[in-house]
Amino acid sequence: MEGVPWALVISSAGGVATTLLGVVAGGLLGRRTQTRHWLTDMKATTYAAVLREYTRVEFGLRLAYFDRRPAVVDWAAWSESLTSLSLVAEDEVVTAANDLAKAIAVVGEQAHRSDQDSEQWRHLQIRLADAQLAFVNAARRSLDHKQPPARARLGGPLIAEPTDPSSS
Repeated sequence: MEGVPWALVISSAGGVATTLLGVVAGGLLGRRTQTRHWLTDMKATTYAAVLREYTRVEFGLRLAYFDRRPAVVDWAAWSESLTSLSLVAEDEVVTAANDLAKAIAVVGEQAHRSDQDSEQWRHLQIRLADAQLAFVNAARRSLDHKQPPARARLGGPLIAEPTDPSSS
């Protein structure tokens, strides 16, 4: 084995090993990145579904309250959107969604009462709006921890804010 250039063999073997190691590491990192992107996309889709169904339920309950009629609400779709969260959402988002569901339930009870109390209704609308904003912010943090919280709420019950006397 005198004519074998060992330095060349060792160098080539090292190059092959390094290449294989790079391919394996790249594959693992690529898979992890793809999984993370898939999960983020699924979270965003699921969170959007909850907000979409929330809007439908809230609007149906609001119409029932003001028109004094039974609510037309697809409770199955609302429940499905909430249940889907358990597959992808962190505990903070699940807790916020649960608080939103509780607020919706109380609004639903009030919407069907024969003795309507406008002050109680306003109080429940504020609770509902707060729960909606808390869910939105929990979902935003879940999607990107660097994203600042939303300060204004879009959609849902329209609540007249008290006028700030200092701004007059």
